[in-house]
Amino acid sequence: MTSSALKPTLTVLVAISALQPLALNLLAPAAPALSRHFASSYATIQLTLTLFLVAVALTQLVSGPLSDRFGRRPCVNAGIALFVVGSALGAMAHSIEELLLARILEGAGSGSVFALSRAIIRDTASRDEAASQIATVTMVMVIAPMIAPWLGGQIETMFDWRMILWFMTVIGVIVLLLTLARLPETAPNVGQRTPLLGVFRAFPTLIVNRVFVLNVIAVSTSSAAFFAFIAAAPYIVVETMGRGSDVYGAYFIINAAGYMIGNFAMARLVIRIGAPRMVYLGLAISSVALTIAVPLALSPAWSPIMLFLPLALSAIGNGMTIPGSTAEALSARPELAGSAAGLMGAIQLGLSALMTVLISWLVTVWPPSLVVMMWLLTVIGLGAIYLGRRGAAPHA
Repeated sequence: MTSSALKPTLTVLVAISALQPLALNLLAPAAPALSRHFASSYATIQLTLTLFLVAVALTQLVSGPLSDRFGRRPCVNAGIALFVVGSALGAMAHSIEELLLARILEGAGSGSVFALSRAIIRDTASRDEAASQIATVTMVMVIAPMIAPWLGGQIETMFDWRMILWFMTVIGVIVLLLTLARLPETAPNVGQRTPLLGVFRAFPTLIVNRVFVLNVIAVSTSSAAFFAFIAAAPYIVVETMGRGSDVYGAYFIINAAGYMIGNFAMARLVIRIGAPRMVYLGLAISSVALTIAVPLALSPAWSPIMLFLPLALSAIGNGMTIPGSTAEALSARPELAGSAAGLMGAIQLGLSALMTVLISWLVTVWPPSLVVMMWLLTVIGLGAIYLGRRGAAPHA
């Protein structure tokens, strides 16, 4: 843990954390316009999302270990610069292939920065303090994916899809200037001379660490449940329940508010109660909420309020679980926080992507499968943390 003088400000942490969700969601409303402009199928245009996520996952595996050796600051600045280059190339793209390449660069840059923001917090705080700070940052940055689709739609309507990417470019430049001026170096072992491939030797150490593995299971299953909800809930509301997309948007705000309440509770209570107990409590809340949601989903009278209210309670639990288990996983081996953040992020996003693909098919066959899948994932996470509570030693 570094001295408090080297702690980055909340503004810096939120700025670098928000790049990925902002870039992920801003372009989504322009998909039909992109399909028309490039005369491409909708499935091809959806690759702008898929390849972005793949780039995010793969880059985190590399950026984390590299930051342990070379430092957080240069890796963060390089990631933001890559994001700026990708955004500018996308704005000037003349073919769908050029746009897809640009999205890969955007995903690689923003993904590496997102993972390192967690490592930076762990560098400068104890385990419980890190959980509190991650919760605070998440509570603020959750606004980005809430407003990004609306903002992207407004920009595309008033200008065109290229302006969305120019907007991302400008945001990237502003964040880069901010980190160049205000982001200190926080890595504990920066400058340590090791073979370049040696920076990846942390992975075998981490995957046999009980605390790391069990908390990665918890954070990954919680995230996968959330992404499954994002993928399938619009279909259920519009196609199964016969409501408009505006109804989904209105009810989604309830879930976002629930997640922020969970973040707030974690930030306020974790120092007194401790991250392990808060994570366990969060998963217990989510499990109870989803146990209520399953029979409601099987009811012939299933409605949006019957879907969203128990899931809003589950979101409160998620808001406690995700920052807490993240801090716990990074605390398993604090000197390897960068590698841990990268490996955890790749597993978290990989499982989420897999569940998204699976639920997108299942929900068309049996709509209540969404709630059942979320219940199963949450119970698995709760089981992992229960095992961790039985065998984990206290650490700070």
